[in-house]
Amino acid sequence: MRIKHLQIIVVTFFVLFCSSEIKAQTVEVNEASGSIKDKSVKGYVVCLELDVKTVDAGWARYMKSLGKFETVEKQAVEGLNLVLPAISSDAVDFYSKVTVTPRCIQIFMGAFRAGSNLELPEDQKEKVRKMLYDFAIEQYRQDLIKQISEAERVVNLAVKAHDKRTNEGESLRSKITRNKKDKLRLLKDLEDNGNNLRKLRADSVQNASEQETALEEIKKVRQISEEKKQKLGQVK
Repeated sequence: MRIKHLQIIVVTFFVLFCSSEIKAQTVEVNEASGSIKDKSVKGYVVCLELDVKTVDAGWARYMKSLGKFETVEKQAVEGLNLVLPAISSDAVDFYSKVTVTPRCIQIFMGAFRAGSNLELPEDQKEKVRKMLYDFAIEQYRQDLIKQISEAERVVNLAVKAHDKRTNEGESLRSKITRNKKDKLRLLKDLEDNGNNLRKLRADSVQNASEQETALEEIKKVRQISEEKKQKLGQVK
């Protein structure tokens, strides 16, 4: 029961710690221009301070969920004449690019009206910004879920290790108790053995004395027997 309580405390502490981190983490989406396929695209950029592989994988999944895109250069895609309900019921040409910088991983998203280089209306541009913002929030959320999962794994390992040590301790205490009982039994056996040894020695001494007495009696009987034989020879 104490182990379960410890696990809850540790996990709760870690969740609270992560919550404080996400509150401190501000997602800023800024207007920017991206150069993709020798084309200057106006849109938005966000800076994610996360693992590169994690962001790359999340970005690839997100692009796939939006529609069919063509990779036009490294970590940059183009989707022409796409209908994206999150932006508009009209088709758009959508662009996105991942750029790794020393400080973070930058994700760019931008769009034109389909088949032109015309900018989107302000309300649709705002929807593109929200798409990028939502993507960034989801990346941070998934990263925290991963951290919590790892923390729970570590806690479980610690609990198992603690349980193992507890079981080993109980086993050792049980062995100590048995050892004490065995010691008392052996001491009692040793005492009994000493008493038996003293008795055997006393019996041995008495037996030797009795042997000498019996030998004297035998000598006396033999002497009497010899004397009788001699008297028998003298009878005429």
